[in-house]
Amino acid sequence: MDIYGVKKQIRRGCICAMLALLAACAQKADALKLSAHQFGVETGQAISALNDLRTAQFSAPIRSRDAQQAGFIANLAQFTGTLTAQNLPILINPDAITIDPAENARWEHEMANLRTQYQSFAAIFSDIGQDDIFGASTIKASAPLLRKLRSQLASLAQTLGTSPPVFLVRRDALVASINKIHSNSSLPEAARTSQIKEWWQQWQNLNRDEKTAYQNALHHFVTAGQLGEQLQNQIENYDKISTQTVLVGIDKGLRLVAENRGLSESQLKQKARSMIDSIAKQAQP
Repeated sequence: MDIYGVKKQIRRGCICAMLALLAACAQKADALKLSAHQFGVETGQAISALNDLRTAQFSAPIRSRDAQQAGFIANLAQFTGTLTAQNLPILINPDAITIDPAENARWEHEMANLRTQYQSFAAIFSDIGQDDIFGASTIKASAPLLRKLRSQLASLAQTLGTSPPVFLVRRDALVASINKIHSNSSLPEAARTSQIKEWWQQWQNLNRDEKTAYQNALHHFVTAGQLGEQLQNQIENYDKISTQTVLVGIDKGLRLVAENRGLSESQLKQKARSMIDSIAKQAQP
């Protein structure tokens, strides 16, 4: 083979090596997109769970149509004023709480802002590889934003961990109900016992619903925090890790979701504290 043939073979070898490198980088970028998507899905569920908790705090007890009708008839019989568009809903459902529109708007704005922040972060990864060959500059630039979002998640998890929400309206309604039973001296003993037993079951159901909703929210925040830490490591070490490393991390993330789902409240709180401590240490100079 003459010198030109040798040079041609070298060029072909360089091109093949470059194509292989580009393919490997594209695969790794696509794998990181999946990892970022995994984080985005979990943060979205965490925000939804937080919003659901707030809704449940101010939601009136669910009653059957017949019970609502009977209650309205009884309330109307005792009402001596003039019916208006403002007081009619209260007679229909006296347990409902009217939330200040300004306060409600503020909350909805905060929830929308939260969602926008995490959606904006997720959008960064949809264009990986389009601004340069490997997308490395885009990936590295996302690290500070992710640290900020992880700190935000930790703060929300800490608030949840220290101040478990209660379903205020349902609690108030049950307190009023047991007081009514307790103060009714004309109630026959058998009827009183039956009503107390029914009330007790409703109280247990309330406690169960509060705990379930709380643990669900805490689960999503803890899992999102863990996935965020994993993604942070992948981003900051992007030029050192392989596609397989990212894929292993994604599989680990799937297992985390399942494992955290089975944790008790105390175990979730412990993980939340560990997450907060880890972020605090990373923030130290």
